[in-house]
Amino acid sequence: MSYKLKSKMQAIAVTIIVGSGLTGCATVNLNDVAVPSQQKAATEVELNVVQRAASALSMVFRDRGFVANTSSKRLQSAASVLLNGLEEKQIIQTADATYVDLQNSEDVVVADIGFARSYVDRTVAAAEIYLEIAPAKRDLRAELTSLEKALLAATEARDVFEASLLDQSLPELAAFEESVWKLRDITDEFGVRVRVQDTKTLAMRNQFTDS
Repeated sequence: MSYKLKSKMQAIAVTIIVGSGLTGCATVNLNDVAVPSQQKAATEVELNVVQRAASALSMVFRDRGFVANTSSKRLQSAASVLLNGLEEKQIIQTADATYVDLQNSEDVVVADIGFARSYVDRTVAAAEIYLEIAPAKRDLRAELTSLEKALLAATEARDVFEASLLDQSLPELAAFEESVWKLRDITDEFGVRVRVQDTKTLAMRNQFTDS
């Protein structure tokens, strides 16, 4: 093999090796860039956990007969009144009578109360974590709506359980009511956050208008 041919082949080999090295580096860089995107997507999924928890509560309570099937419009308006501090019994008169009419034994009702409370507590925990990690500028209206529906469902369920127990003051019922109030408190915090966001948005609009 001539010296020139040998040199040419070595040059080609070096080019291939260098090219492969650059390709490998490019692959690593792309993977490094993809990681933050995946983390961001995971964060978005994490933030939506409150809606999933609240929706699960509303759905399960309807399926188990703890609450009545009502329109979303009524749910929103009634929950809004509830958050404004009126007595629930003034606005909640649609609790599903089917569960009460079944005349379940006390043991069954107590078990159902514990089951229902687990969903309320799960929703409260999800909402508290969500509110803590959600960006300050994030629009929370969708989450607030889900929580309002869950709150109304939980409040109706409490009335149904109370009626089923013939107004007995059992510790399980008191514990459930405490969980419902926690749900009310965190839902109200979401409402405050939304109102603060609305105030800031309105102030910015007025600033631009005045300019």
